[in-house]
Amino acid sequence: MDAGLAAVLGAAVGAIGTGGAGIGAALLARSQARSQLKAEHARSLREPRRVAYMAFAETMVEDQNALSTATSHLQVVARNEHPGAREELLNRAREAYDSLESNEHHHAHRYAQVVVEGPPRVSSAASDARVAFTEFKSQVFNRLIELKRGQGSCPDMAESLGESLLAAHKAYIDFVHAAALAMTADGVDRLPE
Repeated sequence: MDAGLAAVLGAAVGAIGTGGAGIGAALLARSQARSQLKAEHARSLREPRRVAYMAFAETMVEDQNALSTATSHLQVVARNEHPGAREELLNRAREAYDSLESNEHHHAHRYAQVVVEGPPRVSSAASDARVAFTEFKSQVFNRLIELKRGQGSCPDMAESLGESLLAAHKAYIDFVHAAALAMTADGVDRLPE
């Protein structure tokens, strides 16, 4: 083989090798840029979601604590455990219940934030928690009215209030778990929903 042909072939092989290395480097850089964009996208979703989820959870806890206080007073009245304190307990239950009314706007606002931020699994869990809470709140109000009117003093009423409290709390816990699961999406191994 003559020296000229060997030089041309050597240059061609070198150019192909350099081009291949350049293509490989470009593909690697593209893959890294994609991973970085996914991670950045996940971070940009994570913070507003975290804020919305925490605000809703805090509001739920405050509201459920108020209803829990009202429930414990109503349960004592329903079981007729302290007949001399009946009116005072009913008034305390009413005060605890009334404290929810000022928080209703915040509760609705926090719920809307969660629904907007998503993902659907968390929005659904928030909806279930809100429905369970609203049913519990309604039952507390109805039992409060019945007991104020002198109706319904029985252990069954106390037990049904306790069951509603547990159902509302379980729905809240389900929301917290769905929110925690949604927050674990890192955007690289698993895309955020």
